[in-house]
Amino acid sequence: MGVLATTIQNLAFQDVVAIAFHTFMLLRVSIAPASADRTLALKIGVALWLATASTLLLVRGEILRPGRRRALLYRFGSFFPVVLSYFEMGVALPALQNQLLDGRLLAIDTALLGTTPALWFEQFNTRGVVEWFSFFYYSYFWLMAAMLLPALFFDRGQRLRELMVGAVLIATCGHVGYTLVTGAGPVVFMEFQAPIDGGLFWGLVVKTVESAGAGLDIFPSLHTAYPTYFALHAFGNRHTKAFKHTWFIVAFFTANIIIATMFLRWHYFIDVVAGLALALAARTIAVAVSRREAARTKDDDERPRVWEPLFRYQRGAD
Repeated sequence: MGVLATTIQNLAFQDVVAIAFHTFMLLRVSIAPASADRTLALKIGVALWLATASTLLLVRGEILRPGRRRALLYRFGSFFPVVLSYFEMGVALPALQNQLLDGRLLAIDTALLGTTPALWFEQFNTRGVVEWFSFFYYSYFWLMAAMLLPALFFDRGQRLRELMVGAVLIATCGHVGYTLVTGAGPVVFMEFQAPIDGGLFWGLVVKTVESAGAGLDIFPSLHTAYPTYFALHAFGNRHTKAFKHTWFIVAFFTANIIIATMFLRWHYFIDVVAGLALALAARTIAVAVSRREAARTKDDDERPRVWEPLFRYQRGAD
């Protein structure tokens, strides 16, 4: 069997999702109007596509022999390009020159709630409250790192498979969503009585958003989708040592992060609803897919595991 045929046979669900996403972004940006942003977005997109495709050929095509080197390459070459695609959005979204849909998103909020939460929260715009929610909004990045990085290198079995399938689904579907429903958020589109009255943590949030944020990435809210998915994952695995006493902490942070996205005027309510729907769908799919792909650990299945072990204690994991 040739390398390409072996690669296709050995592909995991998340591999297909990742390469399909990078292909979509390349095609989508390629038809955007000519601009400096488009040129840079194409360069980034090609780099991410090549990194993913070459990793899949080397690992799933079994060009590299089984072992720690192959397992480590897969972790870096398949997972991190999906994560880094967030920074691709910073130039890809402006390059697309989509019509901003803030008016329609606000209209949906108004139809559902009579207003949008960012306006209602104005009455609580005090230094203490702002700092509380700014802290949790900023903690999103630490929560991402705490949930994904240790699992990526040290977890195993069903728990690892379902976490990573869900994370890849949320990133790719969320980023595709940005290209279809583009908006700037209440902070840009709407007028408020006073600016956010923040201190240290609000300053950190603003600095992070201005330096790394895509600016047009509001629908769906990934600040909602990721933490919600992590909370569902932690609760679903609360029988294990890793989450027996921590699932409630993850859930508490998640609730505050979701409120913070609207309180700090980044998101409309409908963005949050979409984020919740994405998290629930990702969790449902991830559990089903990871259970199906457990068959790759059986003796009669010649395909390599989805996540080959890095350490000895991982070798017997399902």
